Amino acid sequence: MRYNAIFKLIFILCFTLLTYLLLMEMAPTTDGSLYKDKIQHVIAFGGVAFWGLLAFPQSPKTTLIGLTIFGALMEVLQGILTTTRQPSVYDWLADVVGLLLAWVVAVLWQRWWSTRRGRV
Repeated sequence: MRYNAIFKLIFILCFTLLTYLLLMEMAPTTDGSLYKDKIQHVIAFGGVAFWGLLAFPQSPKTTLIGLTIFGALMEVLQGILTTTRQPSVYDWLADVVGLLLAWVVAVLWQRWWSTRRGRV
């Protein structure tokens, strides 16, 4: 697939940006919106997973398992490397929800793309 290199580049850029955002110091929020943070986790991990699944279509399980482990590792590192963040199992669960949603979207997109190109 000629788009594979582009998908890999987008995945690497998104993965790098996500790593930075998860480990940067942040001021505590006072808006009281617990769900806002979880939605951000779903969207962020879903986006990275979507591009990862397109970049590595031959190994979706490996991609999803790797990103699941990455999400757990980032939660642990937030507690170790930052002073303004705390690890959260609920954040990690939101990451996993994002991964699963991305998997569904990627499967649907790949089916649509295949039929569009006449490769059913």
